[in-house]
Amino acid sequence: MHITVLGQLQRLTGALFLIIASCGGSDPSGPGGEGGTDSYGVDHTCTDISVIPGVWIESVQEDIRVHYAHTSHGEQLILGLEQIESDDPSFDMEVGYSELPQAPGALCIYDGQEGETYITPELFWETPEGMDMTREVLDNNPSINVCMWGWCTQLDYYDQSQVQVYLDALSALEAEYPNVTFVYMTGNAQAEGAEGYNRYMRNTQIREYCENNNKLLFDFADLDCWWYNPSTSQWEHSVYSWQGVQVPSEHSQFHGDEAGHTTYQSCEQKGRALWWLLAGVAGWSS
Repeated sequence: MHITVLGQLQRLTGALFLIIASCGGSDPSGPGGEGGTDSYGVDHTCTDISVIPGVWIESVQEDIRVHYAHTSHGEQLILGLEQIESDDPSFDMEVGYSELPQAPGALCIYDGQEGETYITPELFWETPEGMDMTREVLDNNPSINVCMWGWCTQLDYYDQSQVQVYLDALSALEAEYPNVTFVYMTGNAQAEGAEGYNRYMRNTQIREYCENNNKLLFDFADLDCWWYNPSTSQWEHSVYSWQGVQVPSEHSQFHGDEAGHTTYQSCEQKGRALWWLLAGVAGWSS
């Protein structure tokens, strides 16, 4: 078992929590970082939702309200949550498009921004107007206590300074909304070649920032790169070689365009990791 510390102090329902979650899996290299280094948050080792006590699932459904903005790749989390609910109704969730559902006993998610459902960086954090749109959602829905935004393929070509704008913007929002847990995210790991290497470097930048500043990370890229093989009961890690560097990339098991530019299996893996993360925010530590 490997321990991943969600070391961000957050105020939830009037109490101050130090969030600690343990992510266990069959991969001997431990929590992901696409390649096995520890990170603050959840990754492929945090996908066995059967170990989350039901009381903490209920706590998420009762106490957690999520604002999630994303592009098409980010839809994978929503689709994954829907698959999990279909298999097990106790993981009840409701999604409102540009609105926060009011559904007792369900994880309620505000999907998008005011009047928008496909949210590019400009509409969430990259411009003053986008920041104001995010503030508008939070101001108009004070019960929201978790906020996150998912990448498309921007990290294939964004440089270090552009990613720093993302990090600074979320940090600024954290200061403005101390009762909201802001979740940082890495970008998908589908690209290879030079673009894939750039993506890997920018994801590494995000991970290192989260580790150094105790930020909460949803490691989307790591979840792309690892697949659990039920035949061997082992995690398999996918990489390609670029100028002498072994660069992690999306596992071939997830190649496809069934939903959100990937497979349903990949979506469900990310949905499971999100339940793990939210249970940690609610106060659970395994």
